[in-house]
Amino acid sequence: MKRILLAALFGTALPAAGLFAQTANDAIINRVQQPGVTTNPDTSATAKSKDEKGDLDGGTQRIAAARNLPFKLVTAYDVQVFYTSNVFLQPGNPIEAVVVANTLQARADFNSTPVGQGLLTPSVGLAYQHYNHSIGTGNQARKNLDFDAYSLPLGLRLRYGDNWEFNLGVTGTAVYSIEPAYNLTYQAITTSLSARKIIPLTANQLVTLGAGVNLVKTKSDVPVAPFNYNSDRNDKTDLYFDVAYYYIKDRWVFSPYARLTNSDYTHYQEAGFTSVDRRDRTLSLGVSASYNLTTWATARAFTSAEWRKELGASPVDYSYRTANLGLGLSLSASF
Repeated sequence: MKRILLAALFGTALPAAGLFAQTANDAIINRVQQPGVTTNPDTSATAKSKDEKGDLDGGTQRIAAARNLPFKLVTAYDVQVFYTSNVFLQPGNPIEAVVVANTLQARADFNSTPVGQGLLTPSVGLAYQHYNHSIGTGNQARKNLDFDAYSLPLGLRLRYGDNWEFNLGVTGTAVYSIEPAYNLTYQAITTSLSARKIIPLTANQLVTLGAGVNLVKTKSDVPVAPFNYNSDRNDKTDLYFDVAYYYIKDRWVFSPYARLTNSDYTHYQEAGFTSVDRRDRTLSLGVSASYNLTTWATARAFTSAEWRKELGASPVDYSYRTANLGLGLSLSASF
């Protein structure tokens, strides 16, 4: 596979010129896995609304109608435009960019089954994402970051007891680079397990506390000789904790959040090294304000910041910091 960009552009420090090299695929992987830009850690809480008495309910009330399908189908389209201060996620000399991200997704929630004091709901989804990093720049290096991602998530949700929610999921992902050719550059199977507690504070305020673990098995395009990379060099385990606060006022939802993620790469590689000890810690902070235009359209403004610190003994520095600021619009429908 043709080398496109130097590792210095993707968050690695170059101990010697030309010694370490990566492909545009590495930047694609970083961007597709980067948390905190698209949504808060838990957007399900924003589905809460207030009735005329000021109480939280499960959404807009309407007369129940029999559903002919054995599942509830939810479709959504989301577009966001955001500025990022460090598009290459590199430790020094950050480069700014404006990114446009489009997401189209559908999810089928099947009929729930009572399990003890809980309610078990299986689901299956399909999502398509398109990221454009080169708006208004004409910069070829940023064009090389553009990608399409296709995902197939399978989920099992258990709502239990007093506002507890547990999720088990398996998601298959395929990422295609757009420049210089439309090629499959990254594949992943992610198995995730998470727990979340929703804590109502008042009629229009709540807090969510969450934790989870992701096991990521990957297959990536690798650079050509002389460096013999393994295609699964991006395999890793993520352990994360997050907290979010929601304030709901009429059609407005305000939400700050924080997430801390520890990532441990199973057998990461760099050129000239069989393997390196790569362990990262990432802190993500953000806040969003969304406004429900209608029952099916929501506009939002958001900002976030992220700091990554290298914890391992790798000769390469994977640390970076970045800030994001943007606008988004979401359209959704359920059947």
